[in-house]
Amino acid sequence: MKIVRHYMPTKVVFGRKTVHRLKDEVEQLSLNQERTAIICGKSAVSNGYVEIVKKQLSGRVKVFDSVEPDPTVENALKILEDVKEFSPTLIVAIGGGSPLDVAKVVSVMLTNEGELAEFIGVPEAFKRCGIPLVAIPTTSGSGSEVTPYAVLTDKKRFRKAPLISRYLFPVLAIDDPELTITMSPIVTANTGVDALTHAIESFVSKRATEISRLYSLKAIELIAEYLPRAYGNPKDIEAREQMMLASLLGGMAITDAGAGLVHTMAHVLGVLYRIPHGLANGMFLVPVLEFYGLSAEREIKEIGKAMNFEGEIDEILEKLRSFLSFLGIPEFLREVGIVESDIPNFVNLVMEKRFLMGNLPRIPSERDIREILRKNL
Repeated sequence: MKIVRHYMPTKVVFGRKTVHRLKDEVEQLSLNQERTAIICGKSAVSNGYVEIVKKQLSGRVKVFDSVEPDPTVENALKILEDVKEFSPTLIVAIGGGSPLDVAKVVSVMLTNEGELAEFIGVPEAFKRCGIPLVAIPTTSGSGSEVTPYAVLTDKKRFRKAPLISRYLFPVLAIDDPELTITMSPIVTANTGVDALTHAIESFVSKRATEISRLYSLKAIELIAEYLPRAYGNPKDIEAREQMMLASLLGGMAITDAGAGLVHTMAHVLGVLYRIPHGLANGMFLVPVLEFYGLSAEREIKEIGKAMNFEGEIDEILEKLRSFLSFLGIPEFLREVGIVESDIPNFVNLVMEKRFLMGNLPRIPSERDIREILRKNL
């Protein structure tokens, strides 16, 4: 067995009604509550989640609720500027991947010098730990509460990529599936497909380990069984609980093994067309696995087994395509506005991120990317 490294410094408290344990968990960790900044989007306020959290915090609490979906550098910088004036001793993030990622960025930028845009895509760019961060996810997709990543869109440079640092791990994650009940079917599907993509991409990664593969396969198995249930019945608390577990496991898996070409292409699609991240992942999941083909034959068959999709590679991928279609994921790129003339620019933006491709089972050329796009146009 090769040397395996697994690093996950976040304390995770998982289960129904665990959001009501926040006070005890914060005190157990001796976190300074003198001034707490809550970073979130508008929905966390309207759903009542912010009020639940505020009641459990001592000291001064100030809410910063202007996080946008798929946040930009500009959005993060504006929130950073506002939070900096408050000078928090603790940060609590409430919401999906976007608020959690922005809160991570704010946490480290408050204690490190430099321009935010220059840190994007640079591994371990920060020198100091940030302001302690508590992450409370309200979706089941990003797994951001247990990853060292924070993804932002840089509109000036037409790129969407992660900040990567061990200092981006929250100190505490509260994973309460009851907070995901308010997700609409569309958001349930898109975030669930994001979690599925994390699990699949980490499983086929060359960086996958015996530990990460366990996380990946269990997440895939849970998503295959419970995502259709959560999508069809948002109040199905068992399905919500199992999907939150799958999202958590998927986050832990990509922390060890990384994501891959699906995410790379989905980030470009998100930058150019403002397509929700999970939906964008879903659109490239089958095409990229088709491209890997025999290079990932064993892994694809194991994925198929976990999803109860028996057969050869083409049969498994056709069943996966049907699974995604049921969840409302478009099959063809033209359905979200891509035309033939967009392909050259798309290819260039993907190839600019070649540094992310070292862990792929098959590394694509410009021609390969072009053919993936044309075949699925």
